[in-house]
Amino acid sequence: MPQNPLYIGIEAVPSKIISFTAFKNAANNNIFMPFPAKLPRNQSRKDKVKYTEQNLRLEIAALQQELIIVKQQKAELENLLKQQEEARKIQLQEMQIEIDLNKLTHQVAEITQTDYFQELQIEVESLRNTKTY
Repeated sequence: MPQNPLYIGIEAVPSKIISFTAFKNAANNNIFMPFPAKLPRNQSRKDKVKYTEQNLRLEIAALQQELIIVKQQKAELENLLKQQEEARKIQLQEMQIEIDLNKLTHQVAEITQTDYFQELQIEVESLRNTKTY
């Protein structure tokens, strides 16, 4: 094992090293997968543009689908909010009616407990008891 500070655990064996030119020659002879240097510059660029354009179209389609889902969720939340607002309005109206009834009951009690009202009741009772024919 060499005492090299950059040693990463891989030792090169000279008999198994393949030169880059041998690799390139082997790739150039492969008709199914041509080496990139064999393609014309414009063709490689066109392929990259097509690949990028296709990826962008796919990404746009995915984002449009996501937007549709978000819009549906927004509509559902708006409907839920409207229902809650209507329920709160009804609840508020019921509370106001209850408050009005309590206020009315309190006002009636104030009136009926006055001395004047008590006297009027006594007078009404006496008039009812004395029937005139």
